[in-house]
Amino acid sequence: MERPPLEAPAPERRKLGLALSGGGFRAAFFHVGVLAQMGALGLLRHVEVLSTVSGGSIIGALYYLHLKRLLEAKADDEIRDQDYLNIVARIEVDFLAGVQKNIRLRTFSNILKNLRMAFANYSRSDHIGELYDQYFYRSIFETGRSRPIEMRELKIQPKGGKEDFSPLKDNAGRLNKVPIILINATTLNTGHNWRFEAVRMGEPPLDSSVQQEIDKKVRLRRPESYDKIIRKQQNIELGLAVAASACVPALFPPLAISGLYPKGIRVQLVDGGVHDNQGVQGLLEMKCTRLVISDAAGQMEDEADPPTQTFKVLNRSNSILMDRVREEELCTLLQNPNLDVAFMHLRKGLYGEAISWLDPDGKPAEADKIERKPKDSSKSFGVRESVQDLLSHIRTDLDSFTDVEAYSLMLDGYNMSRQELTQAAATKDMIAAAESLPQWHFLEIKDYLLDPSEEYLLQLRVASQKLFKIFRLSRAVRAITALLVGFLVAGLWIWLGDAFQEGLEWLGDYIGYVLGMLALMAVGLFLPRLSRRINSVRYVLMPSEWLFRLVVRAIIPALGSAVVWLQLRIFDPLFLRRGKVKNL
Repeated sequence: MERPPLEAPAPERRKLGLALSGGGFRAAFFHVGVLAQMGALGLLRHVEVLSTVSGGSIIGALYYLHLKRLLEAKADDEIRDQDYLNIVARIEVDFLAGVQKNIRLRTFSNILKNLRMAFANYSRSDHIGELYDQYFYRSIFETGRSRPIEMRELKIQPKGGKEDFSPLKDNAGRLNKVPIILINATTLNTGHNWRFEAVRMGEPPLDSSVQQEIDKKVRLRRPESYDKIIRKQQNIELGLAVAASACVPALFPPLAISGLYPKGIRVQLVDGGVHDNQGVQGLLEMKCTRLVISDAAGQMEDEADPPTQTFKVLNRSNSILMDRVREEELCTLLQNPNLDVAFMHLRKGLYGEAISWLDPDGKPAEADKIERKPKDSSKSFGVRESVQDLLSHIRTDLDSFTDVEAYSLMLDGYNMSRQELTQAAATKDMIAAAESLPQWHFLEIKDYLLDPSEEYLLQLRVASQKLFKIFRLSRAVRAITALLVGFLVAGLWIWLGDAFQEGLEWLGDYIGYVLGMLALMAVGLFLPRLSRRINSVRYVLMPSEWLFRLVVRAIIPALGSAVVWLQLRIFDPLFLRRGKVKNL
């Protein structure tokens, strides 16, 4: 009897993953342009894993919420590429409107919230998570919703899909894939990646034998689902997950998760970029072999004469370490023959410079050289090299961005990704160009990217600054503000002069008491930490620590609310008005 021929094993399905890097709102706007181009090329329907970090998490979560509504409202065969384009078109408008509320500054504007930060169970990171929910997410998830969105509510049950649909098992037969979202943070406790998903959160397992041999640190094991963990942490909020992913060290305090593990472990989370700022590890662990990487992370800048103060050396050293990690990770990824990668980054199309040494006469031994030349200059995708360089230096902040700044970043991502996506093996065989495109607002800036005016270049140079941007752009604002401040100081001096003098006399009379109180507070620095736990939340009793929280995190920001109000009501609107495209 003749044996039937053996059937060849079915080839493993090649999954497409999309990584959105960190880099604050700068990265988020660049990613909007990439999403718009992927929609135009019919690629968004193929994405099965969405791995996000920091600024990428802010925009990635917003896109995912829109996608959840689409996939649950329309059956698979009813969804068109135009539906994805409509999503990105709405994000383009809504996200910019939310950013122009100045999210970072609004964390200081609420006096009661500032005073609450004196306690250990609330911080500025918690507050910014609430603002993300309020300004970006809640209205998209459900009209009229009054409570925050929970991570476990994000699971997508596609219309017409099998009950308890699983993207890992059930995506193969779908035209429009149901993506898994990975919101990446970093655990200060162990140094590992912490991942928020729609069904679970925690540190992913170490898969490779090499990792298991090298890494002997504690791993905070990840449960199968939110239902398996302690009840008070089952309803972790989307806004807090994004805040943890975008919790830039030193700018925001760590975001804590209490009572999730035994042995006194209190999980402290910081920016996902500390561990992997491009978000590629999540795609690899989910077995993606086609990768689209949108990288608008801040790259280390050159220093002709680096400062040598201790803190600045530490900061510079950390930048060097982060830069090396990025380069090693991306080089390993792009050289892997088993992976197809489409890679966009803010220095694409630019060259590197090599500076010659001085000869014995103190003159340059050779002319400086241009090296590390790109395959194509940035002009090939419609951006002059000088403009591309300025775009790569825009601040990675969470404050207001003008139309000029936002549109420039969006269009840069849009143009650059078209060139890359249509050529890369990861995506070129999936492309199905859309029949019609939305009227993208960011196209208003198109001519300036290739032929910039002096005003446009000035705005991009100022865009790299974190503070006093309107004062750098407008002499009139500088002059009027200086005049008003002068009148104010003079008026206060005249009005409070006598009171100030009396205050100095009082201080002289009671200086001994004042010094005594300061000495008692200083002693608190050497007292052992006393703490107690109520429902697994630590309330700090150490006098020096509580005093620090009260003064630095609560009272000073509360008193500064008036300054914040001035910025939000006067200077921010002036800055945003100057940054309108029509004013170029």
